[in-house]
Amino acid sequence: MSEDKIGAGRTLDAMSARGLAGKRDYVRSLEQRRDEEALSLLVECLCDESWYLRELAESALLRLGAAAGETLLPLLEQGLWFSRVSSARVLGRLGYGPAAGGLLRLCADSNAPVVQASRAALAELAHRGGSVRIAWELHRMGPEKRKPLLEQLGALDKPLLERLERMLRNDELMTTDDPDDLRDDSDLVRASEEGVEWEILTGPPKPRGVQTAAAPTERNPAVPGPGSPSAR
Repeated sequence: MSEDKIGAGRTLDAMSARGLAGKRDYVRSLEQRRDEEALSLLVECLCDESWYLRELAESALLRLGAAAGETLLPLLEQGLWFSRVSSARVLGRLGYGPAAGGLLRLCADSNAPVVQASRAALAELAHRGGSVRIAWELHRMGPEKRKPLLEQLGALDKPLLERLERMLRNDELMTTDDPDDLRDDSDLVRASEEGVEWEILTGPPKPRGVQTAAAPTERNPAVPGPGSPSAR
C-alpha cells in the first residue's frame, strides 16, 4: 500500500474493505516507518471499531516503546470508550510515568470497562517503576478525590496502597518540581525507602484476577479471541 493513498484522517475508510492480512501489513508498515505520522496513524487505529486492528496497533505501539507514550496521552481524555481502554492499557504496559495523572482521572470515568482498564494500568505502571509518579499526582489532588482513588487501588493491590501512602508522607518526594526524573529505582526514592525491603518496591506482584481483555466493539459486547471468526 503506497503511503500517498493512506494519510491522516483516512485510516477508517481505507481499512474498512481490507482483510486480516491487509490490516497486519498496514500496521507492520507503520511500525517500520517509526516517524511521527506513522505513530499518529497507529494511535488512530485504536479508534477503529475493529477489535483485531486495535490489538495489532496496541502491540506495535508497545514495541515502539516510550516514543509512543506522548502520542497516546491525548487519547485518555477523548474519543470512544474502547479507545480510552486501549490507550490506558498500552501506557500502563509501557510504564509511561507522565500518564499517571490521566489514568487517575479515568478512574472516575462513566464507563465501567474504562475504569477497570485505568485501575489495571495504574497497577501495571507501579509494577514498572512508576509508583512515585502516581503518588506525586495524588498529592496534587484534594483529599476528597485522593481518598477514594487510594481505596480503589488498595482494593486492587494492598502493597501498592502501602507504598503510595508511605511516599505521600515524604515531603521531599512530593514537592519535587521535576517528577519526570523520579522513578522507583532512583537514588532519591531509594533513600526515602531506606529500611524497606527493596524487592517489594521494585517488583510488586501483579494483582490477581485483574486482566483487561481487548475491548469489544460497540456493536458487539462480546470480546472475540485473536483467532475468532468474529474478529474483524
